[in-house]
Amino acid sequence: MRKIEFIENKQTPGWPFANSEYFDYGDYRLHYRTDPAKGKEKGKMFMIHGFGCNTTFYDELVERYTKAGFRCVRVDLPDFGFSTRETKGIKYVPRLELLLALIDYIDSKEKHPGKWIIVGHSMGGSVTLDIANTDYDKASAYLLYAPMFMFNVPGIMSKMFQMKWMGAMMDTALKYVMPYDALVKLVLLFATSSPRYIAKYDVSLAADSLKLKDTGKGLCYMSSKASHPEYEDMKKIKQPVLLVWGGLDLFVPKSKVKKLSKSLPKGTEIHTIKLAGHCLVQNFSKRCANYGVEFLKKNKLY
Repeated sequence: MRKIEFIENKQTPGWPFANSEYFDYGDYRLHYRTDPAKGKEKGKMFMIHGFGCNTTFYDELVERYTKAGFRCVRVDLPDFGFSTRETKGIKYVPRLELLLALIDYIDSKEKHPGKWIIVGHSMGGSVTLDIANTDYDKASAYLLYAPMFMFNVPGIMSKMFQMKWMGAMMDTALKYVMPYDALVKLVLLFATSSPRYIAKYDVSLAADSLKLKDTGKGLCYMSSKASHPEYEDMKKIKQPVLLVWGGLDLFVPKSKVKKLSKSLPKGTEIHTIKLAGHCLVQNFSKRCANYGVEFLKKNKLY
């Protein structure tokens, strides 16, 4: 049976992508990338990916939005992509605090920093709503693509996820799954609901960062801290919200789609792409970007 050897996470500027940058905060080092607007900048976006993903997840959407005049900053959440893996002994910092600190850092380098359009997909949509529920004054709008909530982990489960054997078991599972592209593509097929897209997909984009040392342990640690935004707080969101669902989404139950759609503030713009799966921003990037650009124009945000 084949297996991989985990690799070290170099975390140096320019690695693994030419525009890779790193932000240090406590014991954490966040990997992020900036893609400038093509032509005159109309606005700037802060993009948060979902579970198991990394900055490459947004490749197609970034191409669309930068062409439309928006600068895109995409970040790897802790335990994903090329950011720090959380393991026992780390001085824990909540994701929300880390991301807002990164935004402050980027703004500190600009003479006249404007407001941000916060973009979130899947678990990243949950994090985006965590930001929105703080009445964040640096945000001008929120774009949610198939947001999926984690669950509030009970104390006993949190302790279990942090046990040494649990992290070791997850690392072992990754070691024996990651060598097989067909298995990775199967998961991606369920996520996109598009055999045609997956047939041409470069598996290394999704798989390479999952081969980094301590990824399994980090996923367990992250799961031990999981929580979700409070539905009752969402009506208070003051900024415009765009919500886009996939009609063939196999990950978000219809009941959750309805509950979240009803929980968001009055005036939220909602679309469903009937033939799209959960990872709609990849193979339906044109529709997703078009909805976003028209939404921002309608709300006079450029």
